[in-house]
This record gives sequence, C-alpha cells and structure tokens, in this order.
Amino acid sequence: MNRGKSRFSEVSGQCDRGDSVISVLHVDDECGLLEAVKLSLEDTGACIVDTAESAELAIEMFRSHPYDAIISDYAMPGTNGIDLLKQVRKEFGDIPFILYTIIPREDVLIEAINYGVTFYLQKGTEQGLQTAELVHVIDQAVTRRITEQALLESENRYRTIIENIIDVYYRTDSEGTLVFISPSVLPMLGYNSLDELLGRKTGEFWKHPSERDTLISILKEKKEIRDYEVTLLTKTGDDIQVAVSLRICINEKGEFDGVEGIIRDISERKKIEYELITKNLELEKINRELSGTLEELTSTQTALAERNQELLTREASQKRSAAALKRANKQLNLLSSITRHDILNQITALNGYLTLIRDEIRDEEVARYLDKLESVAGTIETQIAFTRVYQDLGSQEPQWLDVKNLIPHVTLSGLTIIESNLDNIRIFADPIAGKVFENLFDNTIRHGGDVSRIEITARKESGHLIITWEDNGIGIPTPEKELIFNRGYGKNTGLGLFLVREILLITGITIREIGTEQKGAIFEISVPEGGYEIEKTKGDA
Repeated sequence: MNRGKSRFSEVSGQCDRGDSVISVLHVDDECGLLEAVKLSLEDTGACIVDTAESAELAIEMFRSHPYDAIISDYAMPGTNGIDLLKQVRKEFGDIPFILYTIIPREDVLIEAINYGVTFYLQKGTEQGLQTAELVHVIDQAVTRRITEQALLESENRYRTIIENIIDVYYRTDSEGTLVFISPSVLPMLGYNSLDELLGRKTGEFWKHPSERDTLISILKEKKEIRDYEVTLLTKTGDDIQVAVSLRICINEKGEFDGVEGIIRDISERKKIEYELITKNLELEKINRELSGTLEELTSTQTALAERNQELLTREASQKRSAAALKRANKQLNLLSSITRHDILNQITALNGYLTLIRDEIRDEEVARYLDKLESVAGTIETQIAFTRVYQDLGSQEPQWLDVKNLIPHVTLSGLTIIESNLDNIRIFADPIAGKVFENLFDNTIRHGGDVSRIEITARKESGHLIITWEDNGIGIPTPEKELIFNRGYGKNTGLGLFLVREILLITGITIREIGTEQKGAIFEISVPEGGYEIEKTKGDA
C-alpha cells in the first residue's frame, strides 16, 4: 500500500501544514466501489486512499499506520460499520469517521451519532457530485480535528507554565474574589490545597486590608502597576514581603471585570538589603562626620549672631553701635567665607572619594546608597550657598523700599499672579527685603501643591499696613503654622521662612500664616505705623 504523508505528525500529533495530502482508509465489502472511490478521491489531488474489504482488516491496517480519516460502509459481513466505529473510538480516539452507506435508516443514524460518528453521508448515483461532497466532508473533519488538537495542546502548554511558575499568578473577579491562583502560592503562604484559597476575598491575605483598597484605586486610574511592595499574611499569620505586578481586566462590555497579576516573594531581597546597610557603616560614619562639621558651622554662626546682638544692646550711642555692628559683620562675613571655603574643600574631597568607590562597585544597591551620599553632599553645598546670600543680613542701614519692586516677576505655565493696591507704597526695611518675597514664592511653588493662583494685596488696618500673600494650594496644617518659621524646620534647607521673619524683624515688621488647610496658604505681613509710606496720587489729593 502506497500512502501519502499524513497531515498529522506521527511524533507530535500536530498538523503538518505543508503540501501533504490527507491519508484516508476506505472500508467497504464491495471491491468495485472501493476502487471507484479511491480513483475519484485521488484524482482530486486532495487525498491518498487505502482500501480494506472488511472491518477486521481495517483495524489491523490502522494499528500499523494511523490515518487522517476513515470512510466506512455500514452493512458489511461480520463486523458492521457501527461496530467498527466503536472499535475505532476505543483504540484510536477522535479520528474523523465518516459513515458512507446506502442504508437510509434513522435508527442507524441515531446509533452512529451516539457512538461519535463525525459525518453521515448517504451513497448516491452521481459519482462526480459524491466525490466533491466526500472531499469537502473529509477536509472539514480533518481540519476541525487539527484545530481542536492545536487548541488542546495550547491549553496544556499554558497549564504547564502556570502550574510550574515560581512566582504566583492569580486572577480575581470584580468583587475581589479569587477565581484562579497558581499552585506556587501553596509553599509561599503555607497552605496545603488551592481549595483553601479559591473563593476567598484577596483582602483576607493582606496584613493591612485598607492598603488593598488604595492599591485598587490607583490601579483603576493607571490600569497597570509593577513591583508594588506589600505585606501579606501566611496561613500561620506570619508576615511575608512581596512585590505585586497587576493589571485591570475589562470584559467585552468595557466594564471592570477584576484583576490579574503576579506575586513575587521578596523576603530574601529584603534580607540582602539589610545586610548591605550593615556593611555600609563606614560610609555612614563619613556622613555623620560631615553632618558634625555643618553643625559646628551653624553653632559658630549662631554664637557670632548672639555676640552681635549683645554689642548692639551695650552700646549707648547709635553711631558707636552701628560702627561696632559693621565691624562684627565684617568679621562674621570673613569667618563665614573662610569656613565655607574649608567645608567646600572637604565636600570636594568627599565627592572624589565617592567617585573612586563608585568605580569599584558593581552592586546596584550599594550604588544606590552612594547616590544618597552624593545627594547629601549636594544639599550641604546648597545650604552653604544659602548662607552666602544672607551673610549681609542686618549689616546695612534699613532703607525705604518700593513694595512693587520687591515682588518677584516670573512667568510660569498655569500660574496667575495678581497684585492689588500695591502702587505707591514704600516700607522701611533691610535692603535684602526682596528675599522675603522670593522665599514666599519659593515656598508656594515648592510646598503648595497644585497652585494656579497667587494674589498679593495691601490694606490699612488699625494703623498698620497689612501685606497679604495668598495662594490656592494645599495650605498649612494648624499645628505647623508657627513651626514653619523655626530654624531648621521644613523639607528643604529649613532656613527660608526663618530668615524671612528675621529680615522683617530688623525694622519691627512681623509675619504670620493664617490660611486654612486644603484651601490655601495666607501669609500676613504687618508693618507698624511709621514703618510705611503711601504716596498720594493726584486723584487722591
């Protein structure tokens, strides 16, 4: 028997989608019909046909070499077509089986269907039409089987991946109920069976369930989250640190249909991070020494400022006080300049050592701590530059300053600055009073959140001039309204608002914050009577 190559690989069972034809075994006790059908089908070029004159021979032939499809008559001596169908289903599974018979009995059709016949085709008299129909039926049956086998193998591969994945894959419904989770969760959380987990709310496994609600809110907005660190609980109630990567599932209606994601155990990574922190004590020591140098500088500046105030108090004569103050400030500036120079030299050396260390380090975590040290050094440089700007505070005589000229005129996208009733107003203040409004602007932009409006106004109240700086940001909490003016308080240098108050106090001007949290900050500057002038215009005369 000369058969063509089967469309199913004998090794893998998958369709060979080259130019191979379909291999068919035709079973019938009429030799003439077998030969006629064989010639007709092979003449189409779609099939290679082998023939068997009995069901018993057909089984033997199939055992030696499987076929893509079987065509069988019903009424044959010995074993009939239905019995052959039973034997084929028992031994060879879902191989396409076409019952091709002249018998039109309904009971035969029903029995064939009950035993899994693929197609039932009645023999006719027009051979050409029968051949075309047979080829169509055979191709349709074989193609469907190939598709079903490919789908089954795809599902098996997917199941194998999920069942053997090290990380945990899971899926929830829209209510947060677990509908699927991979077996790798069992050793991670200490459970014995997936039945203990499926059907439960995912919030039950969170140490802090409210954090899950927060995460879901973020997820619905961003659609996808990667490596979000959370703490879960094992079956015994122990903590386990994990990183989750999640994405939103949307159904065919475009509605939220749950969440699917990956859970990774990062307990070992956290342990390594702790060990790296321990091993970097030497770098932390350098940081502490640098911090000590900065504290020494601050202490020196404070002592000099106190000495300066003492000289002012003891001097009886304003002229002698001014001269003494000028000399003290000159000394202060000189000392500050020398100290700044020395510290900057130390910072330059520190940055050099950090660069040498970075060239020798390949570990990403250690590199991250080097980044932090470089950031600390940069902060110190910024603070030293800050002291250079304010070194002349109180060293010059107060002057009459135009308020409008003190307001910073900047343009930022999305920010509107409104000035009201500031024309022709002068205040008696330290020459660097412009820094007051620069710091208020910096404070608004840096800490005010999503600020879109700043309004600066002036009015007279009980003999004082009240200058108001108001924004529509997040405001300042009540407990912090006075703390923000303390030296060292805040997220940046901690000196900005402290120096604002000090600059104003030189001429008796005060400042306070009276805004409402979540509605915006309001800084109210109160200039005492005699400390301001309002020039009348011709229209006011």
